[in-house]
Amino acid sequence: MSESIEDLQKKLKIQNDIIKGYEKVLKLNEQELKNADEIIRMYEGIIQYSGKELKDVKEAFDATNLVTNLSREELMGALSRIKELENANKKLREESLKFQSS
Repeated sequence: MSESIEDLQKKLKIQNDIIKGYEKVLKLNEQELKNADEIIRMYEGIIQYSGKELKDVKEAFDATNLVTNLSREELMGALSRIKELENANKKLREESLKFQSS
């Protein structure tokens, strides 16, 4: 049951075609892996940028809160000082009236 040279050549060609097909699949898989790796790096960059942006927004928010609180404290201090001055003026008027009525 020996095979003829033609049969062996056909089998060899089929095997070579199969090998070439597997090589193509392997190359496609390698390219897909490279693409996936690039996608991962891009997402990592986006995440890193987003984290930095979030940190910057938080710092800006904290700074705004600080300024708002300082402004509020200054306003409250100014209102308190105005009340003090108004009370002092009232006392001065009262004193002035005492001298005028004497």
